[in-house]
Amino acid sequence: MTTLRILFWFAIAAAAMLGAVWLAERPGTLTAEWQGWRLDTNVGVVLIAIVVLILVGIAAWLLYRWIVGAPFALLEGWGESRRQRGYRELTQGLAAVAAGDGVEAQKHARKAEQLLAEPALTLLLSAQAAQLNGDRDGARRAFDAMLKDEQMAFLGLRGLIGQSLRDGDQTKALGYAERAFALRPQTPWVVHSLFDMQAQAGQWKAAQETLDSGIRRKVVTADKGRALKALLLVERSREAERGGSESDAQVLAREAFALAPERIAATTRLAELQIKAGDAKRATKTLERGWAVAPHPDLAELYLKASGESEPLKRIGVIRRLVTRNADDIESHLALAKASLEAGLWGEARRQLETAGGTSPPVRVCRLMAEVEERANADQAKVHEWLARAAVAPADRSWSCTACGAHHETWRSVCESCGAFGTLQWRAPGTYGQILPPDLQAELQGTAALPSTTGA
Repeated sequence: MTTLRILFWFAIAAAAMLGAVWLAERPGTLTAEWQGWRLDTNVGVVLIAIVVLILVGIAAWLLYRWIVGAPFALLEGWGESRRQRGYRELTQGLAAVAAGDGVEAQKHARKAEQLLAEPALTLLLSAQAAQLNGDRDGARRAFDAMLKDEQMAFLGLRGLIGQSLRDGDQTKALGYAERAFALRPQTPWVVHSLFDMQAQAGQWKAAQETLDSGIRRKVVTADKGRALKALLLVERSREAERGGSESDAQVLAREAFALAPERIAATTRLAELQIKAGDAKRATKTLERGWAVAPHPDLAELYLKASGESEPLKRIGVIRRLVTRNADDIESHLALAKASLEAGLWGEARRQLETAGGTSPPVRVCRLMAEVEERANADQAKVHEWLARAAVAPADRSWSCTACGAHHETWRSVCESCGAFGTLQWRAPGTYGQILPPDLQAELQGTAALPSTTGA
């Protein structure tokens, strides 16, 4: 680039020299008369005078432009400096938020607001600074102001959802989540948060629509969506029954069972309705299919109820038909042991319990063994021995939440401890996955996984 520039100026100089030589070889005079004045000069002087006048004219024009534009340029430079200072305050404020220094963050936020005429940049900092300082009203005002900006509305709704949940206002949080979903239905944390809040509010049909939308947009996996939909249908079936629509309740329960026969809640719901409708044969088939994939004591009780058998010895045969569907599961041995105990077959009850307990019998096995010893031999020493073992035995299977680990006596779709939907599983205590509640998902991650859906 420099070489080309040198060549360019060299060419101009050469052209000027050639012009000067051409003029020197062709001398001439120029005479001008005007108002009694007479001017005699040569052509070269005239040409030089013309060039000088052109240069003076250009200089005068540039000076004029500089004088006229100086105030604007000065203001523009001052404005640029102001923006730079504003961005610096904004950066320092965000650093203070990251460090958890609310007072410092708020100080920088105020300065940034004064220097920058761009609320979209400063509102988020102001809201976060207010939250760090515990100023809920200030944070809410900042988030509300974001709603007026199309680009910031989604962030504002996210902040308001978290704020409402921390204030314990589920209704407001749900309303904000619905607005966020309308803006960005493909955002994972929005789908998950709205779904959980609708389920907690008992809005089963609305929750199902949200779930279907999440499945269509690949936010929720097909397998997880299938399981959650089955549990929603169980709740909708209960709602229909309470409303007096037995036929709708059974249709919904059948759909839930068809979607997820491994769900104990879906099996028991359909079987209960079939027994209530007097269709014991269908109920036994439903329970046998459910036992094959997910045995549970409630299924055994419903199976006996569907059979209509009241004689203890015959009830053993009824249970035996059921447990052949999953003979090796501990629940099968416990169901046979309980039936044998009721029929007075102490030896069979003891044999089933020994098989069920193995080398480390859980609490239920120990307590049933104590009952066998008491009813068979009235041997108090053995009874106390088994009760003592029960006190230190491994825990039994129970309804436990995979999100928070809370235990429940009966199954429910929403955990009373953490509010997660579809996380109760029938299993022995173990390692539980950690799932953040919706407000922390929205504040800390922006995304969150739907609760685990196996075993309910």
